[in-house]
This record gives sequence, C-alpha cells and structure tokens, in this order.
Amino acid sequence: MEKYSLKKENLKELLKTWTGFELFAPVRRAEVTAFEPISDPESAAIDLEHQPLPAKKLMLPQTETLFSFDKKGTPKEPDLRGTQKKRLVFGVRPCDARAFGIIDAVFDEKDCPDPYYAAKRKNTILAGLVCSKPFANCFCTSLGGSPSSSDGLDLLFCDCGGSYVVEVLTEAGAEAAKVAEPLFAAASQEEVAERERIAAEAVKRVRRSSRIEGLPQKLESLFESPVWAEMAQRCLSCGVCTFTCPTCYCFDIQDEKIKGKGKRIRVWDSCMFGEYTLHASGHNPRPTRAERLRNRMYHKFKYQLERHGIAGCVGCGRCITLCPAGEDLVENLRRVESL
Repeated sequence: MEKYSLKKENLKELLKTWTGFELFAPVRRAEVTAFEPISDPESAAIDLEHQPLPAKKLMLPQTETLFSFDKKGTPKEPDLRGTQKKRLVFGVRPCDARAFGIIDAVFDEKDCPDPYYAAKRKNTILAGLVCSKPFANCFCTSLGGSPSSSDGLDLLFCDCGGSYVVEVLTEAGAEAAKVAEPLFAAASQEEVAERERIAAEAVKRVRRSSRIEGLPQKLESLFESPVWAEMAQRCLSCGVCTFTCPTCYCFDIQDEKIKGKGKRIRVWDSCMFGEYTLHASGHNPRPTRAERLRNRMYHKFKYQLERHGIAGCVGCGRCITLCPAGEDLVENLRRVESL
C-alpha cells in the first residue's frame, strides 16, 4: 500500500488534473453539501460535516430511467457498455464507502447483477477522507468500521495539517494517482506517524455505541413484542431515515407517458411509507408504523446479517441527527438488547 504526501495548497491543482475523469465532489448548497459533477475545482467544498445525503445517489440515483418506449417501436434501453468517462468521486466519508459493500451484495451479486447499478459501480473510483471529527451520533465502530476505514475506497486522504497523507488502496486508485504523479511525494515517517495518531484519536471521539453481537437471535424472539409500538410512537413515517441512509435501497418502478411516448423509471421508495406494502386488494401486511419500524430493524440487523454476513447499517448516525421526531436508532438498539 503506497502512501504519498500532497501539500494542502495543491489539492485544487490535484482536482484539476482529475478533470479528465467525470469528477464528483461535495458542492455547497445553502447550509449543506451534496455530491455533484464539477468542472471547476474551485467549486468543491472539502467538507465532511454537512453531508445529509450520502454518495449512494451516484450509483443508485433518486430517479433513473430504465428504458423508454413509444407506440411504434420496441423499448429503448440506455447504453450500459461503459462508453462514458471513468468517474472519480472525491471527499467520500469512510462510512459511506463501506455502505457500497452492503449495496453491492444486493445489486452487484454475481448471479443476477443489476446492470444499471453495476455499470456505474465498476466505472467509479472512490477517494475518501479520514473523518477526524466524528459527529455526535456516529457509532461506526460498533458496526466494524472506523473513522479511517479504507473499506470500499480506492484512495484515502488524511488531513495532517500542512499536507494530506494519501493511501493508494487499489489498482483503480493507483490509476488516479499516476495521473497526478508530479503533485505527490513519498510520505515521510513523521507524516505517516501523524496520520496514525489522527486515526487513533478519531476512534476515541466516537462516543456512541451499541452491541450488535447476538442481535439476530435476540430479534428472533421479539417479533410480537409490544416494544415496536412503543418505539414507533414518535415516528412520522416521513422517510427521512431511509432517504438519508447510505445503505437503504428500496425503490418503486413507475411508468410515465406523455403524448405517445413514455419511460419506465426507478425511484427511491421507503419501507416507512404506508403505501410501500399496500396490495392492490387493499390489504397491507404492515398497516401501522410499528410494523414498519420493526421491519426496518429486522432488515438491517437480522435479515442482512443472515443473508450477507454484514449488518445493513454503517453507523453514520444520519437517521438520528435528521429525524424530525427524535427517533434514535442507538437507543432503540439498546432497548432491544435489554429485553
């Protein structure tokens, strides 16, 4: 694993060398930042603190056309042969990068990959930033992650004051580093030591935690428990928790038709919405917020673990921070553990 040093004043110059890729970076909009394509590196906001939406939308867009059609011809599918430029996403949080491994198990599994997701995923280089100041509701260390996790990343940057220590983690990362080779120098022992110190300190700043071990077995016995109704008293079924979650991937398929032409689109959906499980007959197997909250907990901490060997959560804390009703996933997990 190569480690390089990049002077902080050269960061924007680095992004300029990467404009040969389709470059994405956090861009500030009002009080938040969101990942958007950039052509001017000056527009990039190197900011981990105000990212309510994760980078998952770059692989799994909120609205995506699967194919178009008209009255006269056969359906026309988008070209997925990889003719687009290689994409590079800069400024990803380590927890968000880990989340792609969870989504991959569903959308990019070898027997039946989703071609729309897989084409973007295989064509994207992820460059992350060590999260040196975890948020108040982060609990990534409870889920096997850390503020400096390299899982899912091709490059990992750590802000060490006057320079970034840049770790090359994959062949794709090496490809991106080679493009900007004149800007890099070998990282000194002092810089590497500082990087390790920052990573260790960041772990200590993760103040929230929850026990995940044994949770599937615990949940097995709690399906009919009244605890779900108790937890759901605050819930508004607004879907903020799912839309801002880096690992949630529920979607709906809709057909839109205008003047003899139409398209089939995939749009984000939420298991917290009452309509999500509503049958055409009018029957709904999850008619109340209690069943829907229970399903979300079971999916993340039982079904995902049993099917894929990894929890469906990376501990980013967004669902807690952004919930307008104060629903707290960590407290809910602790409540389950105590039963």
